[in-house]
Amino acid sequence: MSAALEQGRVDDLLGYRNRALHATRNHPTEEHLLPLLVTTGAAAGGRIEHLHQSTTHGVLRTDTFAFGSAA
Repeated sequence: MSAALEQGRVDDLLGYRNRALHATRNHPTEEHLLPLLVTTGAAAGGRIEHLHQSTTHGVLRTDTFAFGSAA
């Protein structure tokens, strides 16, 4: 998902449930992804920087992005 975000592949982000093998099982509801999708839409055409990524206990993935205007 982070590659799709950084590359501006909005269709991949919106269709993640059809593209990821266990998306529905791992994300039965979308409330934690909706802020990311809204922010991505608001920053359309702007800079997206991947600031942090980590995995805890081998299962919990955390990514942090910064959104800004195009230079």
